[in-house]
Amino acid sequence: MDNTKKGRELVFVQILYLYVIPTLLLYFKVLPGDFRFILIIVIALLLFGIVEHDHWTFADLGIKRDFMKDILPYSLFTAGGVFFLVWLSQVVPHSPFLEWWENAKFLLLFIPLSVIQEIIFRGILMNMLERTFSSVIFIIILNAAVFAMMHVIYLNSIFVLPMTFIAGIGFAWMYYQYKNLPLISISHTILNFVAMILGFFIIR
Repeated sequence: MDNTKKGRELVFVQILYLYVIPTLLLYFKVLPGDFRFILIIVIALLLFGIVEHDHWTFADLGIKRDFMKDILPYSLFTAGGVFFLVWLSQVVPHSPFLEWWENAKFLLLFIPLSVIQEIIFRGILMNMLERTFSSVIFIIILNAAVFAMMHVIYLNSIFVLPMTFIAGIGFAWMYYQYKNLPLISISHTILNFVAMILGFFIIR
């Protein structure tokens, strides 16, 4: 594992330019909100360039043939997340996403966006951090913080940011314990779908 100062500086620069700055460009409307899907695709392609340059394998990303062996812990994690969101909807003011099934843009984009988020935050960022830092707690917290920061583009960020930080810790911990990109992507898609239709995430 590369624990050198140079390696850490490189990771922080990559986080700044590939995660933080793109989010701020959307937040301050330098780029229009409708551009966010294209932007995340561009970022994913740049990150895949890093993966290719460093010769990562599919196993490094958490892609393996026997991915179904982790189905039980991921199922329990996802079910717990769904129950938590439903409970939260009973105690926190929110506006449910009515007639979501008629919103073609939502139906077409939420699955690809959820999967791409897991690729870039867990599949790639977690591995970048693991190759550079030795503290598991630091890796999980930093991953969750960067993941939560991306959600600043949503309304009611005072509520959304803490919620996504907690979710980010859960996703990062699950991925660290069971490095399984397909299952963490499915889990994220389900939880993202429930959170969206309950009205927790509304773009500014």
